[in-house]
Amino acid sequence: MAEGDHAGALEAWVDDARAGDVDLQFNIGVLHESGLLGETDHDAAARWYREAASRGLPAARHRLAGLALRGFGMEADPDLATELLTEAAEAGFAPAQNNLAAAYEQGLHLPPDADLASQWYRRAAEQGLPEAQYGLGRLLVAGGAGGDDPGQAAIWYRRAAEAGLPEAENNLALLYEHGDGVPRDLAMAVHWYRRAADKGFAVAQNNIGVMLQYGRGVDADPVSAAAWFRAAAVGGDPFGQINLADAHANGVGVERDLVEAYAWILLARVSGDEEASGTAAEYARRLAPRLDIDARREAVGRARTLRDGTGTEAARRGAKRLTPSPVGEMGSPVAAAQRYLAILGYLDGTVDGIVGPATSNAASRFQRAHGLAADGRVTGDLVDALAAATAAQRAAESGGG
Repeated sequence: MAEGDHAGALEAWVDDARAGDVDLQFNIGVLHESGLLGETDHDAAARWYREAASRGLPAARHRLAGLALRGFGMEADPDLATELLTEAAEAGFAPAQNNLAAAYEQGLHLPPDADLASQWYRRAAEQGLPEAQYGLGRLLVAGGAGGDDPGQAAIWYRRAAEAGLPEAENNLALLYEHGDGVPRDLAMAVHWYRRAADKGFAVAQNNIGVMLQYGRGVDADPVSAAAWFRAAAVGGDPFGQINLADAHANGVGVERDLVEAYAWILLARVSGDEEASGTAAEYARRLAPRLDIDARREAVGRARTLRDGTGTEAARRGAKRLTPSPVGEMGSPVAAAQRYLAILGYLDGTVDGIVGPATSNAASRFQRAHGLAADGRVTGDLVDALAAATAAQRAAESGGG
C-alpha cells in the first residue's frame, strides 16, 4: 500500500477493525472525519469512534466529544461532549486535558473556572503538550493560574516555542520585547517573532513588521516591514491591516496608494477586534478627506475583494489537517502494548485495549525475555520497554536491508 493511499488503508484495515482492533477503529473514524477519502462522513466517523470509545480508547472519546459538541454525526449534545472529554482527560490523554482546560478558561459548554483551567493545562503541559504549555503560560501572564507570574509564563512559553508552536514563539517574543519575566532583549524578541512569522502566524508577522519599521532589535527596513504587514493583513490580523494601510497612505516601504490604504482600513474596522476597530475608525476619519467620492467608492469595492481573500487565507492558515495517528498517541497504554507485542511476535490477537489472558501472557513472555519482572501487568514502564524493543527491531531490519 503506497503512502497516502487512504482508500487502500481503509480496505486493509476494515476487517481487523470490525473484529475489534481499537486503534484501527479510531483511524478509520479519522479517515471519514478528515475527508481524506474524498469527502467527510461524520456519521461514519461517529460510528467508528463509538466502537473505539466503548473499549475505553481516550483518543476516540476525545474525537467523539468534538462531534457531539458541534452536532456532527449526531444531535448536538454539550453534556455528552463534556462527559466524554472529561473521561478522556481523566484517563490521562493530554489533548483532551488541554481542550477541557480551554473549555473551563473560556466558559465553553462549562462554567468558566480559572483554577480548573489551570489544573488541566498543567497536567497536559507536564506531559509535554505544546498547546497546553502555551495555555498555561497565557494564564500565568493573565493572573489566572495562581497569580500574575510572567517568569513562570516564560518557562512554559519557551518549552512550547522550542517545540515549534508559533503562538508561544510570538508570546515569548513579547516578553523579551517588554522585559516581562525575562531580561529585556530586543534581538531575542526579533528572533522569536521571526520564527513565528515564518510559520504564517499573522500576529507575529505584524509584530516583526513593527520591529523592522522602527529598527527595534534589528536594522530598520521599511520595505521588509511593509512586506510583513501585507502578510499579516492577508492573514487576517487587523493591526497588520492598519499598519499596511498606514504604509500605503504615506508611501513608506510601498508606493503611496490612498485607495489601497482606505480599503485596508475599512477591512480593519469590521474585524471584530474592539481595539483595532476603534483605531481603524479614527484612522478612516482622518484619511477620508484625502480621497474624493469616486476614490472612496473604489476603495469600498477593493475592500470587498480583500475581505474574501483574507477570509480564505486565514481559514487556510488555521486549518489543522486531521490524519491517522500511531497507537502510542491515542492515550491507551493497553492498546499501545498490544500493538507492540504483535509487532514483536508475542501476541497473535486483536488490539482491543482490553487486558485479557492472551495480552497478559504475551506481556509476561516479553518481560521474561528482557529480564523484567514477569507479572504480565501493562504499565507505562512496560510500554516504554516495548517501544524501545520495537525501535531496535526496526533499526536492525533497516540495517539488514
